Amino acid sequence: MQLTGAQRAAIVFAQLDDMRADALLKALSENESVRLLAEVARLPVLSPDDVATVMADFGAAALAYREVRQGGAAVARRRLEDRFGAARASEILSDVETVPVSEPLEYLNHVAPAQVAGFLNDEHPQVAALVLSRIDAEHAAKVVDNLDNVVATDVVRRMATMDAVPAALVEEVARRLDTRLSAAALGVGELAAGGVTAAATVLNNVDPGSEHEVLRRIEASDPELAERIRSEMFVFADVVRLDDRALQTVLRSVDLQTSALALKGVTPDVVDKFMGNMSERTAGDFEEALQSLGPQRASAVNAAQNVLVKTARDLAEHGEIVIGRENDSFVP
Repeated sequence: MQLTGAQRAAIVFAQLDDMRADALLKALSENESVRLLAEVARLPVLSPDDVATVMADFGAAALAYREVRQGGAAVARRRLEDRFGAARASEILSDVETVPVSEPLEYLNHVAPAQVAGFLNDEHPQVAALVLSRIDAEHAAKVVDNLDNVVATDVVRRMATMDAVPAALVEEVARRLDTRLSAAALGVGELAAGGVTAAATVLNNVDPGSEHEVLRRIEASDPELAERIRSEMFVFADVVRLDDRALQTVLRSVDLQTSALALKGVTPDVVDKFMGNMSERTAGDFEEALQSLGPQRASAVNAAQNVLVKTARDLAEHGEIVIGRENDSFVP
């Protein structure tokens, strides 16, 4: 049986006698106790071999355990009642029943991007696309930055054309990663994965140079797909097209020097729009900062523009501004 780290901890806890279990719970915070006992409550029926395998990780002496104590709601309730009382135990168990099962590949968000990329470079691009579509976009972007350029192009293309993926396939990928990265998790139902939006979200977060290179390669073989991905992306040109109120909010959230660097080399009308959304004093300081900039590397300018893009996306996610594509229409 493939088990997550949390499930293994719950199995070990389920083997403890009352005295040791109580001592452990008292050493944990309420949040930690709840998380542990939630896993105990969700444990499936265990065989002696399952438990022996888990306990072996804690030393040879653990193999002497003969009685396999099952988890389950009854065990969790008894422990919770001992710790928090019957009323609080009922509340916690009620909450536990509504807690969704975690994303199978979520743990990869805590694995170094270079390490994930090292694994995915050797995997089939379709597997890599599945993995990147199931983890946080910003983390996936860092992984893409660490992939070989050819692999990155193929992976992003496959993300953009991927449909819903059966849970069994995600679980199989998680099991294989468990072997190589010592972690795994299981999911249920059919999991949505990939698509043009997922690919665009990842590219929105990668280094600008990688973004342009990946899109260039995709465009060379599939111009229509490249255009579909671009249509879903929010880029610096979209920041320029923001309405005045939204642009003012973005500019207040970014330091003046970064904004000036982002406008290095842009057309005068763009500079005028930015300055027109600043106070008179700020606009003067901005103009001075812009004029004082000497020659700048394109990568530095791109990075500054990326700060504005990310700031705008973050503000939109928090509902502070509304952003849209060039062809979007709005209902008054």
